[in-house]
Amino acid sequence: CRTGKPAMKRLLGIVHMNPEVDPASWDHTEEDRYGLGGVRTPEKFYELFGIDVVNKKTQGHLCMFVEQGKMHEMFSRRLRSDGMGIDYTGIDFKWKDPKPQQDD
Repeated sequence: CRTGKPAMKRLLGIVHMNPEVDPASWDHTEEDRYGLGGVRTPEKFYELFGIDVVNKKTQGHLCMFVEQGKMHEMFSRRLRSDGMGIDYTGIDFKWKDPKPQQDD
């Protein structure tokens, strides 16, 4: 399929997951229309949830943060007054794997 690689480059570019790729090398047509919006940057999302887009790695054991209700407790305090989700500007959090030597 000839469109596969350009489409993947475009997708990864839009979500800022390929910082090593020159943005001029992929199609930006209608990016504003179909893009991510401006409430939170992709970089903020990746920082919050331990995603390293440069080295293509993630922090493990994120389920510990989610399943125990810690994420809900922390983030729900930052609900936006317009009812449109979380105000991430007030969240200074970076997930770090509490058990980096365990694979489960």
